[in-house]
Amino acid sequence: MIKPPAILNDSNRRWQAAVKADGSLSHEGEQASIHNTGARVQGHDACNGWTFWHFECTQTGQLQPIDALRKIIREQMTKVGA
Repeated sequence: MIKPPAILNDSNRRWQAAVKADGSLSHEGEQASIHNTGARVQGHDACNGWTFWHFECTQTGQLQPIDALRKIIREQMTKVGA
């Protein structure tokens, strides 16, 4: 749903990372998972990348957590499996 090289931000637009073709993120030359990249930019040991990283909604221009997209996919999978 998010195509490379889309840019993700934290909710306050302090940090940015580029989405790579394999689903990982690139930030300042380092590539890692959404969770590891989120932790690294904040100086933390761990991070829930699904809620930390946000995309800009093309319809509203507002930031939405990437977890919102994951919820849509899960709902679609539930309908297919039903």
